[in-house]
Amino acid sequence: MNSIALIPAYDEEVAIGSVVLRCLQYVDDVLVIDDGSSDKTSEISKLAGAKVITHGKNLGKGMALKSGFDVLDYYDIIVTIDGDGQHNPDEIPKLLQPIIEGNADFVNGSRYLNGPEENTPSYRRVGQKVLDIATNISSSVDVTDSQSGFRAFSKKTCDSFKFRDTGFGIESEMLADAAEDYLKIVEVPITVRYDVDGSTKNPISHGFGVLFKIVKDKIYRVFRRD
Repeated sequence: MNSIALIPAYDEEVAIGSVVLRCLQYVDDVLVIDDGSSDKTSEISKLAGAKVITHGKNLGKGMALKSGFDVLDYYDIIVTIDGDGQHNPDEIPKLLQPIIEGNADFVNGSRYLNGPEENTPSYRRVGQKVLDIATNISSSVDVTDSQSGFRAFSKKTCDSFKFRDTGFGIESEMLADAAEDYLKIVEVPITVRYDVDGSTKNPISHGFGVLFKIVKDKIYRVFRRD
C-alpha cells in the first residue's frame, strides 16, 4: 500500500525539516500544507523532500487538512501529523499497521490509551478530558484522545470528511463524520513532547472554543437529520 504523510504547518521553520525527513523513512511521500506562514516553512519543507501546498494567508487547520485531502486520491493510506515536532514519526508504523491488516479505516493516535500521560501538564489534561467526553457523547464514539492530530486513514474514508470547521475543532468533527459513516475507528498508543510546543494560543480559551464548536457541530447534525 502506498502512503503519504500530510502535515498542516504554520510558521514551523524550526522543526518542519526534521519532521519531513523522519516521516519519509516510513511513507512514500510527504505533503506539507503551509497555511500562510511568514517564515521559511515552505522552502525548508521542499529542501527536505516534501511536496508543498501554500495558502496565501492563514486559513486554519481545518482548511489546511481539506487542501491536503482534496489532492490525495492516489494514496491508499494518509497519515496526518503536526509539524511542530511534538509527535514522533518513528511511531508511524504503529498507525499504519491496523489499516494494512484490514482491522481499521481510521486510526487515532492516543496519548492516553494506556492511562494518564505523565508529561501532559495537568491543566491541559483536564481540558482535554472535557473535550474527549463532549466528543464521545456528541459523536457516539469511544476514544481516549479526541484532539489528537496524529492519525492514519484508509483511502475509503476520504469522502466521509466534510471539513466544515476551519480551525482546531476539525479533530472532533472528523471523528463524528467517520462515526456517521460507520467507519471502523481504532486507537493506538503514541507519545508526545511538550517541550517543543510553539502554540501562542491560550489553552483555556482555545479549549472553550473547541468545546463550542463540538456543540455547534452536534446541533447541526441533529437538525440536518430532522
